[in-house]
Amino acid sequence: MPLPSQQSPVLGLNLPGAGDPDYNPNGAIHLITAALLALEAQVFGRTKYTAAGAISIQNGTAILKAGSAAAMTLPAPIAGLPGAGGHDGMRLAIVAEDAFAYTVTGPANSINGAKHIATWTAAVGNSIELLADNGAWLTVGTPQGVALT
Repeated sequence: MPLPSQQSPVLGLNLPGAGDPDYNPNGAIHLITAALLALEAQVFGRTKYTAAGAISIQNGTAILKAGSAAAMTLPAPIAGLPGAGGHDGMRLAIVAEDAFAYTVTGPANSINGAKHIATWTAAVGNSIELLADNGAWLTVGTPQGVALT
C-alpha cells in the first residue's frame, strides 16, 4: 500500500508519499522534510479530546470536542527546563471546538498560583492559553469565555 503524502499544517511543507513521482525516501530533501514535520508535530502539537479525561502536557493545542459538557483534568507542569525533564516554557492552548461548558481541573493552586479550575461558557472558540513556569500554569493574555476559580 503506497504511503500518502503529508502536508504540514503550520509550515506548509509537503512530504511526497510512495505513490508520488517525487518520492525518494533516501533523498536529502525527503529526509530533511520528514525531520521538520516531526519537529513541527512536537512544537505545534494538536490533540483533539472527544471525551472526558486527562489533557496531556504538550507544546501546542488541546482541542475540546466531546459533544457534551465534559470534565477534564490537567496535571501541574514539572518545574525545570525540558532538557532536564521539566516543562518550563511550554505553551498549551485549550480551545472548545463545540459549544459546551467544559471544566478543566488541576491540582490546588496550579493555575496562576491560586486557582485550579477553568470553566468554559458554552460557545465555540472559547479558549485559554497557558505557560508552564516553575511547576505552575500561568495564563497568557485574557482567557476567552473561560473563568478561573
